[in-house]
Amino acid sequence: MTILNPSIRVASAPVSWGILEETDNSHWPPSEQVMAEIRAAGFEGTELGPLGYYPTDIPELRAALARHQLTLTSAFVMIGLFEARRREADIAGARREAEILHALGCQFIVLADAMCPPGDDAPPSSAAWREATRLVENLAREFRSLNLTTVFHLESDSHLKSPDDLDRLCRETDSDLIAICLDTGHHFYNGGDPRAAVKQYGHRIRYVHLKDVDPGVLARVRTEKLDFYTAVKAGVFTPLGLGQADIAGVVEDLKAQGYTGWFVVEQDLLTRRDAAGRTPLEAAKISRGFLREVAGI
Repeated sequence: MTILNPSIRVASAPVSWGILEETDNSHWPPSEQVMAEIRAAGFEGTELGPLGYYPTDIPELRAALARHQLTLTSAFVMIGLFEARRREADIAGARREAEILHALGCQFIVLADAMCPPGDDAPPSSAAWREATRLVENLAREFRSLNLTTVFHLESDSHLKSPDDLDRLCRETDSDLIAICLDTGHHFYNGGDPRAAVKQYGHRIRYVHLKDVDPGVLARVRTEKLDFYTAVKAGVFTPLGLGQADIAGVVEDLKAQGYTGWFVVEQDLLTRRDAAGRTPLEAAKISRGFLREVAGI
């Protein structure tokens, strides 16, 4: 595969094959198939996926990645920042994933707030915010000892989902500890402009998920007040270039400010094919081709 810009590398993630955290796994394809198809689509790297989907034994995982000529880029980790009942288990899982990332030489760990339980979407109190930001910073310090930079990711239907939430998190945390994973899809889905986010946060954006959004489906989501998983099943996310999140503009802006590192292409799925009937591999090839032809990466 030709690398058009050696300072930028392009990866995908198991989520584009329907492997979402905390969802029904009956349709999940074997991890070896997913790794093979990520490589076949033209990607250099992969995220870890939910803990236990890829091998957790370090030599076994390293061998699997080598077989498919893939680099492990990071892991997406949800923590119930405002849910005491699940926080301890979530933190234990995050620590395990951090150990795996460290062993494989990764630079980043992606943290997000867990999705709200049904009926529990009231805005957190100021005290809860202070507790959450302390927790995130403490974890970031801990992960720094493993040579990992913590990047925070907005997650739809969580307590930290909107651009305003991200702005508050950035104001209330140390920028030296907490960087940003800009997910173009979640940012747009929750009313934000990803290009404006690039301008606002600049070099605090250290890691990027590229995800495109179907505006027609998004309008239906808002009109019918659909939950996030229903929106995913309805096809709110599309291959890159087929939606309205201005992926080419985001990449151009990031490159112009000197961004280096990983772009991770995602199209969240909860079924074996997307809403247009494409297999994950077919959709991934469309996204990869778009980045080559339009974005120059």
